[in-house]
Amino acid sequence: MHFLKVSILTVLLTTFSFLQQSRADTIAPPIKTQVKEVAQWFTGFFDNAQQVANSASVPLITISNCSVQLDNTNPLADTQNVYLEQESPGFERLRLYSFSEDNSAVNLSISSFLNENTVRGLCNHSQSTRTVSINNVVEKNTCNLQLFWEPNSYIGNNAPNGCITSDGFKVVSNVTIEPSRIDSLDRIFDPKGNLLIATPIEFRRVDSVPEPSVTFGLLALGIWSTKNVISDNLKQKLKKNKTSVSS
Repeated sequence: MHFLKVSILTVLLTTFSFLQQSRADTIAPPIKTQVKEVAQWFTGFFDNAQQVANSASVPLITISNCSVQLDNTNPLADTQNVYLEQESPGFERLRLYSFSEDNSAVNLSISSFLNENTVRGLCNHSQSTRTVSINNVVEKNTCNLQLFWEPNSYIGNNAPNGCITSDGFKVVSNVTIEPSRIDSLDRIFDPKGNLLIATPIEFRRVDSVPEPSVTFGLLALGIWSTKNVISDNLKQKLKKNKTSVSS
């Protein structure tokens, strides 16, 4: 009987601990904590090489995200600023991602630069020298969306309004940020409302952002080599397709 009581007590304590842990996992942390966490998850080197390997129609895209400080601002402010440098064989995209507190979610503000030449390659610099001039950040046409916490992820979108570009196009974005992955879908509409592009991109973490070193150089070389190999393979496939069509 004594053994049975001990066993029942052990089961009850284990169940209680499990329920307590499950409850803790489902309670959202304070917004201030969320801002720091999602910015940290967003920081690092990512690419979609795994997705490209399974679908040759998707272009290889690499992104380098690193924390930066805006000049003339309080370095202890709650806003977390991350510089993004996105590269593909067909385009380049340089942006400032600012994560800040909102009432019930993390606000993400995306801004472009007046002079991109002054920030290109910023993640190659040491963290203490990654400073962006606030005068180089475009204040108009800033794109905003809210990121909502879920266990082990942040999910956001700006549908249906999206963001209007300077040439009248609308971009409706969906994004999921996790510790080792970023999944994004940008639906681009022309001024008449016609859908032009809607390709989901599945980024996977390659590495964190280290201080410039031999390791960084080897990592950059590896990403560059992978990009060239996949790009060459895509060109060969396109060339074969054109040959077969013309014949």
